[in-house]
Amino acid sequence: MPNVLPQGQTSTPESTPKKHRVSFLAVVLTMILAVVIILLGERIMFDLNRAANPLVKDNVVYNNYDYTSGYMGGGMSAGLVMEKSSLSGARVYYYGSQSGQYKLYKILIHAAFVLPIFLLFFLVYYWVNIRNRGSYLKVVVWGYMVGAIWFLLHLIGETAGYVIDQYKNSAVYIILVFIAVVLTSLAVFLQKKSNINNEN
Repeated sequence: MPNVLPQGQTSTPESTPKKHRVSFLAVVLTMILAVVIILLGERIMFDLNRAANPLVKDNVVYNNYDYTSGYMGGGMSAGLVMEKSSLSGARVYYYGSQSGQYKLYKILIHAAFVLPIFLLFFLVYYWVNIRNRGSYLKVVVWGYMVGAIWFLLHLIGETAGYVIDQYKNSAVYIILVFIAVVLTSLAVFLQKKSNINNEN
């Protein structure tokens, strides 16, 4: 009597999924791309603050001004604070008495740039890595995502510094609550990933 039981199907080379190798040179270029994006974003944020912050002083007297001591000619304090770009010699001046308001405007201006950029890069990353797994853009998009994460961390650092400076008494509570929320979210996310891996 012939054997009618179904035989186990052997996998053919055509049926096995192909693994896309990542070129070492592509990884190096992506790292350089991430650095370039970070530098570009930092310069854009500085220029946006210089152009859009209403407390930035455009007309600063350069003659008879000692930038190290902060005094105008004649011994009168100028009351100006200087911020210098780390990428160029560009400077921003504002009155020290308006430091809190200046920093708040600066954070809002940076947030208006960082949050849309982060959302855009995250959507591109999600589309390339989740929806289009075989895309050759998978390596390149990491450079943009690293830059977006850096911008977000920069914004969080500025916000934390502002809160600590302006709200010294309540800053400890705000920071601890924020850390607790972040750690809770990370723990839940990691547990979900662990459960998914165990099921597979």
